[in-house]
Amino acid sequence: MRSYRGSLTELLEEWKLTDNPFWADYQILGPMFSALRIFLGMDDVLPVIVGSKGCAIHLRFSLIAWGEEDFDLGKRPISVLEYPLDKIVVGDYQITTAWIEKMKKLVEIRKPRLIVLMPTDPLTLSGTDMAGIANEVNTSLEVETTFLSISAISGANQWVGYDAALRALYQPLMGKKYAKRNAVNLVGWMWPSRRRTHEIGACIDMLKTLGIEVASIISGGSSLKDIENSMEAKANAMVCAALAGDLLHELEEHGMKLAGRRSPYGFSGTTEWLEDIGQALDMDIKDQIRQLALLYESQFQANKEILRGKKVFVSGGPGRLIGLLHTMLDYEVDIQAAALFWPHPWSHQDLLHMFEEHDLKLKEFIVSPSLYDLEEIAGKYEIDVWMGGYQEQHTCKAHGIPFVPITVYTVPHVGFEGAVNLGNKLIMALNGYSFTEDVFNAKEIEPCIHRQQ
Repeated sequence: MRSYRGSLTELLEEWKLTDNPFWADYQILGPMFSALRIFLGMDDVLPVIVGSKGCAIHLRFSLIAWGEEDFDLGKRPISVLEYPLDKIVVGDYQITTAWIEKMKKLVEIRKPRLIVLMPTDPLTLSGTDMAGIANEVNTSLEVETTFLSISAISGANQWVGYDAALRALYQPLMGKKYAKRNAVNLVGWMWPSRRRTHEIGACIDMLKTLGIEVASIISGGSSLKDIENSMEAKANAMVCAALAGDLLHELEEHGMKLAGRRSPYGFSGTTEWLEDIGQALDMDIKDQIRQLALLYESQFQANKEILRGKKVFVSGGPGRLIGLLHTMLDYEVDIQAAALFWPHPWSHQDLLHMFEEHDLKLKEFIVSPSLYDLEEIAGKYEIDVWMGGYQEQHTCKAHGIPFVPITVYTVPHVGFEGAVNLGNKLIMALNGYSFTEDVFNAKEIEPCIHRQQ
């Protein structure tokens, strides 16, 4: 993993990360986890782990640890085509009749249109003929089958998995022509939910209020037909930019402009996101955006009076961290330090945008933090409230720091309403409220939703 700890200014001047062979991802994630999240959320795609059953167990644990059961993702089956190491060593990749019969039953129930084979690291390193295995599965189950050439746990970071998964979905469509309509796709939502009180529902409702059609959601809760329908949209906009891949730049050549590339957080970030989408669709919506913001202005200002000047630490992925920084700067808090879970190819440009356009200032910045880094930060700086991944609750409890988990997605942090929701959470934490009284299940608040009359 490539990491950094030091001055944000120096990092932005020369984006130079250091390879750390002894670094361990405390979030136990990897490229296969990322790809699995995308495919598990789809209605007619069936992912299959090829290799060790232990890898599937690890991934299942990761899904549960990251709260995916809040959206039923953690309850979906993960299929395994198991090859023990003694079989891999001698190159014995015969598929048993028993496995085929079990998969036929699952195929009958799930009715997938696509099966995606995901080899574990031992198979990848041994040069296994995955195309041959995919062909045999295709023939036996009579379902189109492909495979991903990514590592399971040992990859540079999980972005590789997101990019590979998007390519598997879009590559068959790239050579076709599609009639365009004035609509936008929302990219970066992995779960089946469309509930108004979840972040995807907040984004859909916000765009609907402004008269903007959402063509498809990429990819949670969608089908392969929805993916194909997305090719008709004129723009893609990010719900969570962590899930973006280089493929989105390639899709611009197919008439799908990449708009709203940073997640819609805070008043400033949400305004940028909406204006960018409007520009991509040639729609003048600035007045409507201001009217929407006014619905939440008084609550936002009331929160700001309490939060201004509070000393804060914040961490997040390459999409969420940028959004949280937007919200924190809007509230005029004093950001002591910030940490980026893992670097995205766009991270340098996104952080530069925050530094140059929004005057981002902080004392220390970390890329790929370890638990040791977080422990040192907690002891080094005076921090009034801490926002971070769910596992960071333990550091905060040890140091008596109020904690707000940001990897819980059941109440929106996006949009103008999300800025108020997050502000409410920060104030509650400062007043002694514990979101992590149960170390396994976070408490949530009632979301703030206003309607235009």
